[in-house]
Amino acid sequence: MFRRILVPTDGSDGARNAMQAASRLATLSGADLIALHVVTPPVPVVSYMGLGVIGAPVPLDAAEAPVPPDRDPALADARRVARAAGVALDPRQVVAAQPAAAILELAEAEGCDLIVMASNGYGDLMSLITGSTTARVVSGSGRPVLVVH
Repeated sequence: MFRRILVPTDGSDGARNAMQAASRLATLSGADLIALHVVTPPVPVVSYMGLGVIGAPVPLDAAEAPVPPDRDPALADARRVARAAGVALDPRQVVAAQPAAAILELAEAEGCDLIVMASNGYGDLMSLITGSTTARVVSGSGRPVLVVH
């Protein structure tokens, strides 16, 4: 059925639900699970022709490296869910400005035959304007995507 399942996570309740669904599928099909937390780099504050601020203020310490994968709360939550289901998990973390592209790239590179993800997570106003990460993954994927509500 499935051999490798990719589960993007951001630590939200929706991502936990997606991990639980993926863990059940992995148990039934004997698949390997990969949890991916895409950490977006900070957005600098810029002014476009004096018309106001675009982006969000970035504290100087935000330019530091993200939390190491072994201490990443989103990946720790994914590990707990997988462990409770008795499923092995390969936790991954990448820093990328475009989460959907990072998800699709890893799914391709790892030969995942299913992506399981939440319908919403830590969205913001920009996701209403530009579209959600989930919608971008669904429209850009050549493989099945299971969206968990």
